[in-house]
Amino acid sequence: MSQFVTFFNIVGFFDNFILCLYICVLKRNIIYIGNTDTIGDAEMENYKLIHAIITAAVKNGIRYIEDNPKRGVRNLLDLGEYFAAGRFQKVFFELAHEILNNEDSCYYDIIENLVKNTDHKNLTAYGINLGYNSFTYGANIIREHEKKHGYNVPWAIVFNFEEKQENTLTGTEISNIINSGKNIGIYSYMILFGKNNISDTLYDIIEKNDNCAFTLFIDPDIISEETAQRIVGVSNVCIFASVNDYDHANVSMVEKFDLLGKYKCLYGGYYCYDDSNVKNITDGTTSEILSALNLNLAYFIKNQGCSDKIAENICDYIYKTRIQINSPVFSIDFYGDFTRIDKIISTESCFLSIGSGGQVCVSDIYSATEHNIRETSLENILSCTMPKIKYT
Repeated sequence: MSQFVTFFNIVGFFDNFILCLYICVLKRNIIYIGNTDTIGDAEMENYKLIHAIITAAVKNGIRYIEDNPKRGVRNLLDLGEYFAAGRFQKVFFELAHEILNNEDSCYYDIIENLVKNTDHKNLTAYGINLGYNSFTYGANIIREHEKKHGYNVPWAIVFNFEEKQENTLTGTEISNIINSGKNIGIYSYMILFGKNNISDTLYDIIEKNDNCAFTLFIDPDIISEETAQRIVGVSNVCIFASVNDYDHANVSMVEKFDLLGKYKCLYGGYYCYDDSNVKNITDGTTSEILSALNLNLAYFIKNQGCSDKIAENICDYIYKTRIQINSPVFSIDFYGDFTRIDKIISTESCFLSIGSGGQVCVSDIYSATEHNIRETSLENILSCTMPKIKYT
């Protein structure tokens, strides 16, 4: 039961609504299709039909919630529970009903704020790509690939572009990595930019891979009117800006986040922690910052050098805040929840990041290996670096 509770809390309501609505429409097992760039004409038509059904259902669901948040959420839960096909769906809806029996649940506020303040096209596209493409049929492709080839496959690939290099990955190289990932079921991609701008090339890549969910981590200093307009124009993106340098007197940072809200971007904040500033999380300081910036979504990312004990404690702390539902902010631990999701999809957890020069890291973005994506294929790197599967 505990893994279902974990999955429920990590993925969130919207992604699971997407799954349940799809089940409601088809009343049968999900049809799994791999990389849509390589499937035949008949399968492509089938995929387009399925995608259209899901999209229509999610749009209707969003309208229900917008008109009457609490009733809309409960109606969707009732509908999903009625048609739930498998054990996961049934357990999810039982848990959801239990949580939402509390009329004062913060989840109502989070969902209402997301629906009212986010571009619906953005919310729909990102949600479908994460909740369906990645966590449903992508996950099935991953499991089949693992069984066949004997090594674990991560549910997402992290691109670490925080450090600029002269010989950075080209747009073609990044596209090739994503295409290789989709072939083995990876439809989620996270990109760390640090203080670097999002290039036009990357915007183009994200738009072309419109069946993938891209989560971007940026510095608020790069946010401008132009940036916000460009971000909201790319519907399969959720963006998180750093709140580490927040100061109540820093009007400029507040204005940066307000720009994302003005253009109805799907966005949140992220906080990097280590042994020196971890108390800001547990004493409520970061919660106050997130609330001051009107944020409902937040990532917490351990810094290089953070002790394992502190990282473990924070991961547990964030998990408990989701279980207890005592915060208007939906918090995610970057590494800890990445691992939890991977253990549900696969038998073991695994993590892969690729640096701006192609360097491959495992475990975290700092643990470099001898491999470079430019020198061999993604599948070969996974075969060499990922844990071997232990399916029985």
